[in-house]
Amino acid sequence: MKLEQFVEESLKQIITGVLKAKEYGEKNGAYVNPVNAAFNSNSENVIYCTETGIPLQQVAFDVAVTVTSSQSEFSDSQAEIGDITVSGSTSESNSSNSSASRIKFLVPVRLPTSGKQDSDHW
Repeated sequence: MKLEQFVEESLKQIITGVLKAKEYGEKNGAYVNPVNAAFNSNSENVIYCTETGIPLQQVAFDVAVTVTSSQSEFSDSQAEIGDITVSGSTSESNSSNSSASRIKFLVPVRLPTSGKQDSDHW
């Protein structure tokens, strides 16, 4: 797989996963990658909702993707004499290549809070 295909497919799957999680979260009082997320000016590691001030969690993903390709070659010596088949030993040769890539990304999430949901802020 070429690098551009890997990047394209990885991003497509991340986007699809985030969209599905967003739909599920909205039904359960959580907000995945909310539009109102902002970094705290005092700390780059703190994300919060600009309307409610509620801190958001950053869910970190570190995914290892391994691609393995293999090729097998069979050789079989065989001779036919009338209705009799004479076979030699079968040999198999295998070769395989593998490569690993890592994908790291963060998804901000406002987890459900106890009490009344304030869905009108999102």
